[in-house]
Amino acid sequence: MRFSLLSFKDVILRAAATCLALLALAACDRAPDAPGGAAPQAVQADGFPVTLASALGRAVIAAPPKRVVTLGLGADDLALSLGVVPVGVGRADWGGDADHFWPWVRAAIEARGAPLPQPIAMFPELDIEAIVALRPDVVLAPFSGVSAEAYAQLSRLVPVVAYPEQPFLTPMDAQIDLIAAALGRRGQAAALKAQIRDTLAQAARDHPVLAGKTFAYVRADLGSGNFAAYVAGDPRVDTIAAMGLALAPSMRGLHASAGHFAHYLGFEHADALGDADVLISWFYTPQERDRTASLPLFASIPAVRRGAYVALSDPALIMASSSGAPLAVAWMIDRLAPALAAAAERAATAPKVSHE
Repeated sequence: MRFSLLSFKDVILRAAATCLALLALAACDRAPDAPGGAAPQAVQADGFPVTLASALGRAVIAAPPKRVVTLGLGADDLALSLGVVPVGVGRADWGGDADHFWPWVRAAIEARGAPLPQPIAMFPELDIEAIVALRPDVVLAPFSGVSAEAYAQLSRLVPVVAYPEQPFLTPMDAQIDLIAAALGRRGQAAALKAQIRDTLAQAARDHPVLAGKTFAYVRADLGSGNFAAYVAGDPRVDTIAAMGLALAPSMRGLHASAGHFAHYLGFEHADALGDADVLISWFYTPQERDRTASLPLFASIPAVRRGAYVALSDPALIMASSSGAPLAVAWMIDRLAPALAAAAERAATAPKVSHE
């Protein structure tokens, strides 16, 4: 029995040709309908049972879970960082290794000498049968695109901790709070948050040129003619901000477009990115990167003209820098920070473009 899941690969990273089965990031990444309208929150409790509310329903966890399944980017990372090796993880179909594991997750599991979890197919459908076969005590999916239908089916069989408000828009601190509560490890949450902050703050100290520079993080979709501008609260934006850059003023007031997790701007509004000292984007391939760079409207963006532009096309690095979780941050920091610093240096030395 399989039920649809918003594919993380395609929702986070791809403008798909169709929106019939999944949501694509750059063109049709519609959020699943969620019951109710109240903002959900964790229900505090001393010990177990623990009740955690999400946009899709409540998870009641009777006892500290021993068998844990994680879905979406970052949940496996956080469980491991809190001392729990999952029995099943969402498959890393894009940016993962040949066995469908994120390299930072695999390294952490192997360092513990633990067996590798069972990869769970999420694309094009969530493999609920595979999850149930693992006999989990809880499914952790706070940064995922689990649909209301899949949640309803799976939560009849096991408690499911879904996203608190919108798919793929759960800040890292909130993810940590939810997963720590679900695992009975609230006492470790503050230290884990501090660990991430310290790693990113060290990158800022190592690259002082980042301080005071503004940035925008966008995804240019050639098919739809839109920029997906990532907003505050998205882990990739929060991660870069914690490295010393500041979200550009034109980006600070933006919210995700209705039914999406990014704000959409048509290419004709490329001048809205003019106050970004550094522009960051990602691409599936170098060929896609080069086609985008050849577009006159894209090439006219001041940060692109100055060479203060970071174009990511390595899948593992894109995923690691999109996560914000501790293992991913540690893995990606020395791969991304020098590129950001080089762009910031070019922004500092190039003539400024007037925005008046």
